[in-house]
Amino acid sequence: MNWLWALSPALFPLAAAPVARLSSRGLGHSVGVAAGLLVFGWSLAVPAGQHLPATLFGFDAVLVAVSPLSRTVGVILGFIAAANVVYASATDAGRTTTAYALAYTGVCLGAVFAGDWLTLVVFWELMAVGATLLVWDHGEDSLRAGFRYAIYHEIGGVFLIAGVLLHYLRVGSFVFGAGGAGFSPGLPALLAAVGIGLNVGFLGLHPWLVDSYPRPHVAATVVLCGCTTKVGVYALARAFPGGHVAIAAMGGAMVLVGVTFAVLQTEVRRLLTYHIVSQVGYMVAGVGVGSALGRAGGMAHLLNNVLYKSLLFMVGGLLLLRTGSENLKKMGGLARETPVLFATYAVAALAIAGVPGFNGFVSKGMVIDSADAAGLDLLWWALVVGGVGTVVSFAKFGYYAFLGERHRDGESDRQVSRLSPVEAAPLVAVALACILLGVFPNLLFAVLPPGTENAKVFALSQFTKAGAVLVAGLAVFALVKRPLSKISSVADLDSVYHPAGRAALDAAAEATTRVANRLNSLASAAGAAGERWQTAAFPEGRLDPIGVGVLLVVLTLAAVLVVLLGG
Repeated sequence: MNWLWALSPALFPLAAAPVARLSSRGLGHSVGVAAGLLVFGWSLAVPAGQHLPATLFGFDAVLVAVSPLSRTVGVILGFIAAANVVYASATDAGRTTTAYALAYTGVCLGAVFAGDWLTLVVFWELMAVGATLLVWDHGEDSLRAGFRYAIYHEIGGVFLIAGVLLHYLRVGSFVFGAGGAGFSPGLPALLAAVGIGLNVGFLGLHPWLVDSYPRPHVAATVVLCGCTTKVGVYALARAFPGGHVAIAAMGGAMVLVGVTFAVLQTEVRRLLTYHIVSQVGYMVAGVGVGSALGRAGGMAHLLNNVLYKSLLFMVGGLLLLRTGSENLKKMGGLARETPVLFATYAVAALAIAGVPGFNGFVSKGMVIDSADAAGLDLLWWALVVGGVGTVVSFAKFGYYAFLGERHRDGESDRQVSRLSPVEAAPLVAVALACILLGVFPNLLFAVLPPGTENAKVFALSQFTKAGAVLVAGLAVFALVKRPLSKISSVADLDSVYHPAGRAALDAAAEATTRVANRLNSLASAAGAAGERWQTAAFPEGRLDPIGVGVLLVVLTLAAVLVVLLGG
């Protein structure tokens, strides 16, 4: 079996991608599901410490390296990839969409299981390409968003590459652990934090999320939400294994700002995308705290978040396909018409709210306890208050979509059918996983990095805290339900960044055009002068081609001599 462990799990979905694109839908989706399950099984079974050294671009590299961090991410990406292929089939995603989703999962796994920064950066750049194709694949409406996505992530990639190169100049190796754990302090670490932070969704660097995630096919959104920011969190934990107070503070800010914007949204996928910012904030906070419990809690929340957030996006996608709208105010009363959809939504909502018995309760408690143990009181309060906001947000979602009075207006006034078995299968599978890991947290702890021994999952204080957050959230929703119903849209930084970027692009295009026109004028003038000289020097109109060739050679040699002597 040694040959199997030497393979990168990225190969499974990468090999399945062309099959999904070129074969029949049935065969392609079957192969895609098998690829996801192979990644899941491989990540569980591969021996710790397994690695594959190699040479990349003339430098020492480790193409595959299995660590507790990479195992955690590999397990969940494999599981959700398999579930999403079934979901893609159920939602009539095209073969190209499924192929792009599998390929994107593959390059994400390549980054996660890389054993050096050079290999990680190669896959990091491929991630930007793959995600852009996923966004673009949905047609004309997604082209601008995909273009902006590519620009954002290439800017982030430049920062990360600069940090990696400076780190290499200091330690002389790209391999993880060379010169000490994590990134070299100072400028290399700062550049890496900005580059990684863009993928993570740091505040100020997050507008690409809410711009791009609501655009593509609903199955593409699921794979994007499950991979992009989570690979970013993995890279952040890899770059800063000891944490940093600034990273912890950023996590707390992400929790509060993300959940505030989420509460104010009325469109399903925008609401859920802002919750990515907020929930990733818990992971970033755990990484920033830097203790064993914080690190394990952050990675636990990563795994759990992929489950319940993917489930929420699956539910949101089916709501869109059934009602023809993403506006929560144009739904209502769907619990009676689609009970399975409502039941799986309820599981995901309770999980993300951190209610006991669901997986979010376990990991959220670990992160909050790590902040408490580190004496970071402001962070502790930010995480708890963020939990209250999460309850408010999903009480609002559940009320408007499932429990409130049915909205009757044109396109949304349609009969909503119950889920087919193929539609229900991935939702039920992910919902059961949310419950299983909440009731039996040792199953979760088995794939986490060290630190879980300090978790107090079933301590009375955890239930008291979770209960208080739940009651406070429901009470706040009851108080603000009427004012929230009057809010239709809320501006974010994209309303500043995107017009500014468009203006800069137009200015660059205009400047380029002016330069090109000027060069064209100069070339025309030079050509005219040359013609006048030729007419004067050769009245008969004949020019000796050998003489011209000799003249050009002499002029070229003269130019070379000038350069050499000048140097």
